Amino acid sequence: MIIQYDKNRTGEDNKSFFVDMLSYVSPKIVDVKVYGEDIELEVNVADEDIVKDKIESLYKMMESGNISGKEVAITTLEDHSDEKTINEENVYDKLCENGDVVLMSPGVYSYSNLFLKIFKYFDKKIESYGKETFANINEYKFPVLHPVKRYQKGGYFETFPHYIMFGTSMKNDIEILDRFSKVGLNDESLLEEMKAPSQVLRHAACVPVYEMLEGKTIPKDDPLKFLVSGTCFRNEGKNTFELSRLNEFFMKEYVFVGSPEQCKEMIELSKGLWDFWQKTFLAKTKLDTANDSFFASNYKKLQFFQVIGDSKREFKWNIPAHDTYISCGSINFHRTHFSKPYQIKNEDEELCYTACFAFGIERLTYAFLSQKGLDINKWDEKTRNEISKYVDL
Repeated sequence: MIIQYDKNRTGEDNKSFFVDMLSYVSPKIVDVKVYGEDIELEVNVADEDIVKDKIESLYKMMESGNISGKEVAITTLEDHSDEKTINEENVYDKLCENGDVVLMSPGVYSYSNLFLKIFKYFDKKIESYGKETFANINEYKFPVLHPVKRYQKGGYFETFPHYIMFGTSMKNDIEILDRFSKVGLNDESLLEEMKAPSQVLRHAACVPVYEMLEGKTIPKDDPLKFLVSGTCFRNEGKNTFELSRLNEFFMKEYVFVGSPEQCKEMIELSKGLWDFWQKTFLAKTKLDTANDSFFASNYKKLQFFQVIGDSKREFKWNIPAHDTYISCGSINFHRTHFSKPYQIKNEDEELCYTACFAFGIERLTYAFLSQKGLDINKWDEKTRNEISKYVDL
């Protein structure tokens, strides 16, 4: 089924948003691919009319203003696109052939060999830098499962409903469990015997920090610093691609709680690590302002990609084989978005500000190997020396 984006209805600036949204429009859409102006949808013939109706609903929501993905101009704050990369070939296929990455399910991989070594390097480097830079940093590795009620209080269902993935189980009923043990999901009616989800799979590493601080008083002269990490999950639908967009991934973050000035200062100190990587690896990167992807009000009134001032910046690495940039990390100024529902204040009863500095470990690893290649003998000495401080190449 081939369609084309109708820019006369919703504007040229909404095209990339429209394509991304197709993954969430209908479960009848098996796959989405773009070839120039053509958008190819893999759909069963019998379902084409249903899908057309859903696409029409998307257009109407966009036309009414209830949902908007208009691209706001991105500003490049730092540009290192003139750096020459050692490698320009696609490393993804070779990583799969070598067994460095093994596809387990769509957007979910296991890692080994060189990929795992570089993965461990970034993990250890972020930890080391955080501990050296911030005195008394609180380190946490958070679990995957998170109580639904707490997630709801944080406003995540309103802001990120398209990413949410749940964990649940069969009802604790001996007859249902016995039936399940015998036929499994060959009998799909058993899906109706699942418990209502009480746990959600966390979409970002920093989520538990804010609720841990609920009702706490943060001294004005002693802002809090956290080093957090954990496996995260996001429903990317059909938008998964190689190792740059995954349903399951590992994230590390620096999280800060204090005054606006303190958060800004600590974010700038964190940025020193990005600067170090760029200079040490001569990485082809950019630092851009960014549009945060979130729902602004509720599920009935969708508003994607709202820009909230200078709230978000992304550290992007070039993938030479595709001549594209992917975000490998982000700076996020939350202001009082989280401190307000959790009433995190200082001794003067003023709401604290929060900010986080996030790193996607798979993306960093993938981008690094895309630029350096898989033959470590071809890497420059400065790069090999830095990596060798943390892992055995």
